[in-house]
Amino acid sequence: MMNLLGNIIWLIFGGFITGAGYILGGLLICLTIIGIPFGLAAIKLGIAARAPFGREIVRTESAGTVFNTIFNMIWVLL
Repeated sequence: MMNLLGNIIWLIFGGFITGAGYILGGLLICLTIIGIPFGLAAIKLGIAARAPFGREIVRTESAGTVFNTIFNMIWVLL
């Protein structure tokens, strides 16, 4: 019940706009070949931003690789 209430309050006070922004940005980034991985990640963030309460973050095997670290640095700078 608290998850539902938290998600409703979140959507009213900016969660809807945040999720829509991530999804729209991800779709625009996907227009380039190089941006497809970043676009897909942004779309996943947008979906998670729609209803953050009651979700769980799971660490994958490739989370700490050198390749991901370099692209995360590029993501932060841009």
